[in-house]
Amino acid sequence: MNFELSDEVKGILDTAQRFVEKEIKPKAKEEGFKRDLVSKMGELGFFGCAFPPRFGGSDSGFLAHSVVCEAISRADSGLRALFNLQAMTVPYTMMEWGNDTVKNKYVADLVSGKKLGCTCFSEPNAGSDLASIETRIEDKGDHFEINGEKTWISNGNVADYAVVYGTFDRSKKYKGLCAVVVETNQPGWTTRETPKLGDKSSPIAEIHMENVRAPKENLLGKMGQGFVVAMTALDRGRISVSSGAVGLAQACLDASITYANQRVAFGKLIRDYQMVKATIAEMVAQVEAARLLVRKAAWLNDQGLPFSREIAIAKYFAGEAVVKCAGMAMEVHGGMGYSLEMPVEKYYRDSKLYQVGEGTVNIMRLLIADDALGVKNANRPRLHVPSDFRELE
Repeated sequence: MNFELSDEVKGILDTAQRFVEKEIKPKAKEEGFKRDLVSKMGELGFFGCAFPPRFGGSDSGFLAHSVVCEAISRADSGLRALFNLQAMTVPYTMMEWGNDTVKNKYVADLVSGKKLGCTCFSEPNAGSDLASIETRIEDKGDHFEINGEKTWISNGNVADYAVVYGTFDRSKKYKGLCAVVVETNQPGWTTRETPKLGDKSSPIAEIHMENVRAPKENLLGKMGQGFVVAMTALDRGRISVSSGAVGLAQACLDASITYANQRVAFGKLIRDYQMVKATIAEMVAQVEAARLLVRKAAWLNDQGLPFSREIAIAKYFAGEAVVKCAGMAMEVHGGMGYSLEMPVEKYYRDSKLYQVGEGTVNIMRLLIADDALGVKNANRPRLHVPSDFRELE
């Protein structure tokens, strides 16, 4: 097994790291959505790693996507959400399931950052249980009409385009779901931003849809395929989520190493105390293990191999690891960890999202355990693989 990154991926990573130093770190303490950074990351191709050139991508793959996402999250975890919305769960889902009209109209503008996207799964009464979705998508002959409520939607109040999941027949449960691309600049689409604990640079909103319209050609897949579309979107979204968790965990470790090498207590640097050493060692092991799991899953996807099981393991482990590392960073910093002067209080707040977003800890546990026990295979048959899109010219 070769764990060395290719020269192409190293080049992309170098660009991302230089962008972090120049553009992100100077604004790290500014909480709130930074539209200018989205545009700049899009222009640099950060969202396009897994896309063919036709859509403004570099075709460098999902491992490259993971590496860049980790680098950005290491500087500001809130910006990690963009790698879902401007790459994985919105435009990639459109490219995978949409017709030529959808692909040509929406994908490139999202990948470039010219337009913003969001994915509408969760509702007041439906989160992990997609079969309970209540949003109605009705066939009106020449268009779809959509009515319903969505909650916890990243980019929901700033998005230009949305992938909305809804039901055309609740009695069919999973088989009654479908996914439709919606343009948000229309009557009936209203939003309200939701205040939250962390990830302040990634807005989250409630969305109310009243007689919202979408053309029939904006259907992704077929009527009744919404659940399958959602599962493929979530698998790829988990690559960016788990990569972001690794980046934030690394930031916790970086801050702890810096502080341990500077802080003096009882006449010597705290790095010389065995309990501090033990904490640092645990953080290193958590970060390295999480990184390997995430990159393995991304690599499998690049090869066109099943990876649902592996990304579930990676997402679960990385989400737990970042919360542990954030807590241990607070311990290393002592009282200063509680201070707004140091970055670790932000890391602590940001970390909890990784146990919830793109599949909760317990949902990941169920997927992993059911697979191990022979109850249900976690790896689903691949309907599309990356090579399917490489000749889209």
